[in-house]
Amino acid sequence: MAVLEHCNIRTFDLAATVRFYEDVIGLRAGPVPGGNGRGAWLYDDNDIPVVHVIALDPDQREQGLAEIRNRLGDLAGPLDLASMKGTGVIDHVAFRCEGYAAMVERLDAHGLTYRAFDIPDYKLRQIFVNDPSDVTLELNFRE
Repeated sequence: MAVLEHCNIRTFDLAATVRFYEDVIGLRAGPVPGGNGRGAWLYDDNDIPVVHVIALDPDQREQGLAEIRNRLGDLAGPLDLASMKGTGVIDHVAFRCEGYAAMVERLDAHGLTYRAFDIPDYKLRQIFVNDPSDVTLELNFRE
């Protein structure tokens, strides 16, 4: 494998999820490949799409789960409304970031709960924060 292409997040609140990744994480919404589909693609500073967000209709939650089951079949695993929050069996998604102090300011300005760790042996600072769908993100700063 050469590189991880992107992660995919399912959400019942597309606007809040896109806003979080733009305003807090620093990604930007960009073109949707193929120009169709429900959701959004978020791009990094190198113009690479790294987060694909699938929008599920909050007023038709069961239909959204049925569409996932139809698309993925048995690969979807057990789906229920409770499993549509958090990271499930994925513990977290990690991003290499820049601007530790600016990130802390943005997190504080948005009133977000986060945990920060310094790992001096690796010259690494980390911040863990959850997105609006409770997906845990690890933000790594190697400055």
